[in-house]
Amino acid sequence: MGLLYIAASLKVRRDDDVRVVDAFCENLGREEFVSRMVQERPDVVGLNCSTHTFLEAIGTLLEVHERLPEVRIVLGGYHATFAAEAILKEYGFIDFIIKGEAELAFPRLLDRIERKERPTDVEGISFLDKGEVFSNPISLVEDLDALPFPDRGLLQATEYGYSHEGIKLTTGKFTTISTSRGCPFKCTYCSCAAFSLRKWRPRSAENVVAELEMLHQQGFKNVVIVDDNFTHNVKRAERICELIRERRIKMRYYCEGRVDSASRELMRKMKKAGFDVIYFGAESASDRILEYYKKHITPEKTSKAIENAKAAGMLVITSYIVGAPYEAKEDIEKTIDFIKRTRPHGVQVNILDCLIGTSIWGDLVAQKIVGSEDWKRNHRVYEYFPEHMTRSELEGCVNEAYGAWIKGWYSKEGLLELLGIMLRNGTLRRVIAQNIFNPNVRRRLGEGMKAFGNGELKD
Repeated sequence: MGLLYIAASLKVRRDDDVRVVDAFCENLGREEFVSRMVQERPDVVGLNCSTHTFLEAIGTLLEVHERLPEVRIVLGGYHATFAAEAILKEYGFIDFIIKGEAELAFPRLLDRIERKERPTDVEGISFLDKGEVFSNPISLVEDLDALPFPDRGLLQATEYGYSHEGIKLTTGKFTTISTSRGCPFKCTYCSCAAFSLRKWRPRSAENVVAELEMLHQQGFKNVVIVDDNFTHNVKRAERICELIRERRIKMRYYCEGRVDSASRELMRKMKKAGFDVIYFGAESASDRILEYYKKHITPEKTSKAIENAKAAGMLVITSYIVGAPYEAKEDIEKTIDFIKRTRPHGVQVNILDCLIGTSIWGDLVAQKIVGSEDWKRNHRVYEYFPEHMTRSELEGCVNEAYGAWIKGWYSKEGLLELLGIMLRNGTLRRVIAQNIFNPNVRRRLGEGMKAFGNGELKD
């Protein structure tokens, strides 16, 4: 989505020949990607990277540089934003880094490259200047309505959709959309707030629905809203729903929201507009751990949000994190029991990541726990606190949580609720229909039941 936004911005500001390569979804290995670059022979290559993909991205760009030494290389994304100085000092073949959002900065950078000028006036730019790092502050786009819609036509050959562990979660023609950017909160495990300087910037409801109407006319059936928090401004979310219904846009939407902005009234309005799936970041059922994460929610609010969304006929997915450095066995047991009791329709349980750009990472640096090379890759919490809980213990907790989730549905109440949501939610019916003979479903159910039957948290 980010690359398609940048491509669209280039097209309206310059006369370049723009190509977008989705190496991940095209399943391109390093050599295949480099060969594509050699074939295209671009003047500039721009690559987005996360902490999880950084080392592979750097290795790939090094080969691009060796085979096409005249190509200018620009790096962007979360990891590049938070490690810009270290990257430029260690990897001299990276010409420029754009920190933050690049729709305005990238076209301006290309102007400066063409004119052979130092790009010191480019928003968010970092580069080596006579051996020293020149760096401007993070670039943010304030007026999102002024941006052209992302140019999805550049990736027409790729068939997109969502799946989890081989289980298909979307049907029909699929795309994503961004209706707002940034996050005003400061959860300690998340780097979104730092990337956006804690500035939440919405597109107007009218601008959002104009794009949805265009997508509907192009035959799209499913749309995932990739905002960090679609429901942050309730009145705006309600207005989007009103416009969708007024213009008779018949699509199915997936979105993410916070549990403290999930009233029953809002959930019902969203469901009527086509919002079939909502994702809540619950993270824990322990008040103590939620305070450590600075989540500013309670288990009671999460339970109520799940209840409200279910009452509206929406599918509810909740995510949880285990492994906080000060998390006790009893805290994890609370979370596992909460998952079983609240019965979300989908659940995601993760071991805590220690990512550069987060408050947790900053604490590790301040305590001199991280190594000199640790900034280059992702780290799980057990690498730094093995004496607290080992990798095998935390993985056992994750498996037990999934087992508890499955077990929660094995009751008269659970089966009746499942039947009810099947009757009210078209997305669920379609997902079940396309996965009814999927061996990955049977495997995951079997693993979950086995984990629940065997699993008890041990000291």
